[in-house]
Amino acid sequence: MTPRPQFDATYIEAELQELGAVLNSDVTAFLIGGGAMSFRGLKDTTKDIDLVVTTEAEFDRLLAALDERGYEKVSELGETYQQLGARLCVENTDGCRIDVFNRQVANKLIFSDGMQQRSEEYLESSELTVELTALEDIFLFKTVAKRPDDIDDMNTLVQTNLDFDAVRSEVAEQIELLSGKRFTTHIRESLDELYEQYEIQTPFEDVIDEYYAQYMDELEVRLVLSEEEPMSVEAIAEERGLEQSHVVEQLEQLEAYGYVEQTDSGFVDTGKLDAFKE
Repeated sequence: MTPRPQFDATYIEAELQELGAVLNSDVTAFLIGGGAMSFRGLKDTTKDIDLVVTTEAEFDRLLAALDERGYEKVSELGETYQQLGARLCVENTDGCRIDVFNRQVANKLIFSDGMQQRSEEYLESSELTVELTALEDIFLFKTVAKRPDDIDDMNTLVQTNLDFDAVRSEVAEQIELLSGKRFTTHIRESLDELYEQYEIQTPFEDVIDEYYAQYMDELEVRLVLSEEEPMSVEAIAEERGLEQSHVVEQLEQLEAYGYVEQTDSGFVDTGKLDAFKE
């Protein structure tokens, strides 16, 4: 298979300037991934330009502008790109690919208000304003994206003295936005890989371990429930060999996120899934 071409910061900036020139209305797009790292001198080149918008109207405007610039939709995407979950994936004649996300990135994390506030304006071209996503948030995205180069990029990002207090706060925010802690299991796996490959440990691993343990405790209780047959606290505790007080604590958490519901006869599973996709 022929390797896809790589593009440097100069090329990416020129493409974004041209894109802004054909927009008819204002669009603010947030640059994440390799493109944002290239502009900060952390990567020489990247294969893709990953842009995030936060409204449907801006998505539609950007789609029209890309069409006018001659970008064509990529119809056959590899498994990695299918997992990426971009709302739009287009490519120009040079082979430069632009992935556009609307609010949720890679079917994983939500581009939160905090992420928007931490971003820094990089360029303004006619109707297009491009902001660089904070390195802390790029690091967090890479912990869940599970793409081939993400662990290498995480290693690079750690060397920049990331503000892990901001990362901790964003993890807590994502739990609320995604209605669950399942994504922290993927963060834990990536942190393990980071240590295996580079012997690097990060200052927020204790927080991730705590959330991971909470998720597993909640899952242990949820897995015995069905959507049809209610179970009492006593029955759940007996089934799992747990203290009733522990079961009550997990049920309260599950009920808060809408995963279980209490009926007159006991607790049932609602069948709800969180917003994080594998």
